[in-house]
Amino acid sequence: MEPEQIAAYLRAQMPDARDVAVSDLARIPGGASRETWMFDARWSRGGVAEEHALILRRDPPASLLESNIGLEFALYTALAGSGIPVPRVLWLERDGAALERPFYVMERLPGATDARTLATSPEWADVRPLVARQKADILARIHAFDIARLPSLEQPASREACAPHEVARWERTMREDSLEPQPVLEMALSWLKRHEPPAPERLALVHADYRTGNFLYDRSGITGILDWEMAHAGDPIEDIGWVCVKSWRWAGDDRVGGLCGRDEFIATYEAAGGVKVDRDALKFWEVLGNVKLAVIFITATKAVVLGQSPDLLLAVTSFINPGIEAEIMELIA
Repeated sequence: MEPEQIAAYLRAQMPDARDVAVSDLARIPGGASRETWMFDARWSRGGVAEEHALILRRDPPASLLESNIGLEFALYTALAGSGIPVPRVLWLERDGAALERPFYVMERLPGATDARTLATSPEWADVRPLVARQKADILARIHAFDIARLPSLEQPASREACAPHEVARWERTMREDSLEPQPVLEMALSWLKRHEPPAPERLALVHADYRTGNFLYDRSGITGILDWEMAHAGDPIEDIGWVCVKSWRWAGDDRVGGLCGRDEFIATYEAAGGVKVDRDALKFWEVLGNVKLAVIFITATKAVVLGQSPDLLLAVTSFINPGIEAEIMELIA
C-alpha cells in the first residue's frame, strides 16, 4: 500500500478538498484480524489548511480471526459520546476496491499500546495504578452500554445460552482449523460443558479482547479502547475472565494485565457499577479464555502452514500454546 493510493481515496471522499497529501505511512505491528496503518494527511477546504493524524484498518489476506469489519465500524460509531473512549471513525469501504481489501479510516488518538512497557518500566510505575483503575471503570461502562443501540451485534439465543454459545463457537473453530489432535483442549472443552455457570442477569456488550495492549495510554491514563473485532452480546464476566488470562500478565507476576491484583481489579470494577463477579463463573470464563487463545493460535498456524499468510507474527504463535495448555491443566486440576 502506497501513500498515493490513500491520497487518491481521500480525494474521492472529499471532492471539495484541495492539495490532498499523505505522508509518514507506516504499519503498526500486531493485531489479530486486521492490518493497522498510521499516516498523516493534509488538505485544504474553503481556503483553510487542515492536518489530521489518521489510522487505516484493513483486512489482511489471512488472519487469526474471522470478523465483521462493518460491525467494528458500527461499534465505534455507536460508542461515540458514551463515556467509553474510542476513536472517531470517518469512512468505511466494504468492497476494498480502493485498497485491494475492505478497510475503514479513523482518527488517531494520542498514546501508546505497548503492554510490557506499561507493566514493567519504572517510567510508568506512577501511572499504572491510574490505568488499572480506569481499565476497570471503563469495562463497567462497556457492560452498561445499551446493546439495543447495536442491532447488528451477534448475540446468543437467550441469557442461558451465553456460555454454551461461546463454548460451541471455539470448539467449532478448533475442529475446523486444527492440523493435529488437541488432547488438552478436548479435556478443557469437556470440563467447560460440565461446569456451565449461571446465566447472567442480562445480556451485555462484551468487548471479548479487553486486555492490556488493546488500549491506548499516556501520562493522563487510558485515551482509547481499541480492537473491537470480537465484540458480541453475552455474559459480562466473560471479559473479566479474559482480563485474568495468564498470557496477559505482562509483568511476570500475578497482577492481571500486569497492572494490579485480581481482587483489586474486581473490587474496582464492581464499585464502578459492574456486575457482581461470581468466582466460580469467573473460573469458567478464565478456562474458556485460555481455550479461546489457544484456538486463535491454532488458526494462525493453519494460515501459515497452508501458505495463506507469510506473517511472522502468525508463524510464532504455535510456540505459545504449550504454555497455555499447562495453564489450562493447572486451572482445572
